[in-house]
Amino acid sequence: MKYLHVYVLCLMFVLLSSCGRDKTEASEDSTKPTAASAEVKDIGPNIMVRNIKKGSNGTILIAGPNNLLYGDVFRYDARQPEGKEKSFINLSSKIGSHRFWDVLEDRKGNIWFATTDSGVYYYNNSAPLGAGAKSIQHFTTKDGLADNRVMTVYEDKAGNIWFGTGAGISRYDASLQKAQGKSFQNFKSPNVPLFYKDARLNNDITTILEDKTGKLWVGTRGDAFVYDGKKFTTLTHNGQPFLDVWSIIEDKKGNIWLSGFNGFNVSQTGGLWRYDPATSPTTGGGTFTKVSQRAAYAIIQDRKGNIWTTGAVNPANSSVQALSRYDANSLYSKQPRVTEIMSGKAFFGLLEANDGNIWFGDATGVYRYDTSLPDGQGKNITDFYNKGGKKKYSIDTKQSAIVWQGSMYLGGWEGTKLISDGSCTGKVDILKGELSIENSLLTGGAVEVDMNTIEQIFEDEGPHNKLPDFFDVKKFPVSTFAITKVENGKHENIKVTGKLNIEGITKTVTFPAQMHFKDGMDGTVEVNGALILDRTDWDIYYRSEKRFDESGDLTISNDVKFFIKIVAKK
Repeated sequence: MKYLHVYVLCLMFVLLSSCGRDKTEASEDSTKPTAASAEVKDIGPNIMVRNIKKGSNGTILIAGPNNLLYGDVFRYDARQPEGKEKSFINLSSKIGSHRFWDVLEDRKGNIWFATTDSGVYYYNNSAPLGAGAKSIQHFTTKDGLADNRVMTVYEDKAGNIWFGTGAGISRYDASLQKAQGKSFQNFKSPNVPLFYKDARLNNDITTILEDKTGKLWVGTRGDAFVYDGKKFTTLTHNGQPFLDVWSIIEDKKGNIWLSGFNGFNVSQTGGLWRYDPATSPTTGGGTFTKVSQRAAYAIIQDRKGNIWTTGAVNPANSSVQALSRYDANSLYSKQPRVTEIMSGKAFFGLLEANDGNIWFGDATGVYRYDTSLPDGQGKNITDFYNKGGKKKYSIDTKQSAIVWQGSMYLGGWEGTKLISDGSCTGKVDILKGELSIENSLLTGGAVEVDMNTIEQIFEDEGPHNKLPDFFDVKKFPVSTFAITKVENGKHENIKVTGKLNIEGITKTVTFPAQMHFKDGMDGTVEVNGALILDRTDWDIYYRSEKRFDESGDLTISNDVKFFIKIVAKK
């Protein structure tokens, strides 16, 4: 096998990436990328906002936005004017990639980060944010935490920090470290499950609230319960437990509100409930009243007395969810007046900001509802991710790459041993380009490839000949690709279709890829794809399989594979 000619093979793959000789086939169309639009400065998190909490000085803390596998925690400074750069700051970027679920700024200014894969982190307020490792502490089961799966963090009136873990409640008290050599005390409900057979669900904690009497109300993925410091009492109504409770609040009158996220129609306790503690629930007193069939992932009461919820409209069907407001003047009527502010597939975190506006999260980012405007005007809701419409991302040409790979048609043999298939690789640079993102999804984009940068990759560093004048790079110095369609699959998997133009011939191609946001918010997106092409579709027949009778063992395979990495930034 004459592998001295493998270099010719590589030239053909370069040709496919770019240009070639005169073409006889007419072009389908001509596509050129457009200029990037103006950058939006106050863009928000782009995926799954689990929890929203108040920070100090009117700031807002947002936990859970992620790239499906991981998450982050952001702080929004509401005091900054609209459009000011860096309104959203990633607080967890120095910690690394974890599944951040909840966040809390305590009365001392420490910021706690709850993760479902790595316990708890917090920034010590004695050191400024971003000061390095000395400002960050990390607690896991090695330090006494009940479990490294932590879904809620809560500060009680005494300043103790409580964590809802996958194996019970953990209370952190820094003063215990000197006295007892440990900072955590752990508690588990000993009660036998009333519904689920798996007792572990009764200690898989989702939410914690301390009421005015000092009792803890605890939601779990099993039975909700009350802990008075000595006794665990399962919450029931007519013998039925409250299941899968994700939010519990105490209103201004001292009533307790709770609900399961999805409900569960198998239980009579699905939906939104209010408990009037005429006496302690531990003595059997008090009254439960079902307020609505709607379930709730999150519940708050605003300064006007209205109750707000996010969650399923029907507890039996979580696929239809909404941000709902229960009017304060009708809360105690048989049919409270409910206004559905926004509907969709998934709603989560919920907060009333210092200015009275309502912040809420869903599967695509964070929103703000302006309570000063009338309902239904179309201007009430700010979608921070899609603010300004579809977003344009400019391709970072230094971090992006296109590498091609091909092989000879026949293999090289020594006896019965296959020595090589003549594979070689090369690269070509991206000149410029952009991607269009809408609702966290790739919707379009265009790329220009600089054909003057074609080269083969060699293992040695010795001198190599420049490519001969085989390609008409003077006439066709640029090849283009424009996205026409994107199909979204599970997780980060997508299928991209577009028009590939090489030396005046345009063909439609489709290839699989994966897309994710590298920093968890609208900053950097990465697309990795692989495209296999038949070079003869672009009139590149030199030593083609179709001319095997002429080329023999120097025949070059028609198929060429391209490995594509696109990094784009706002």
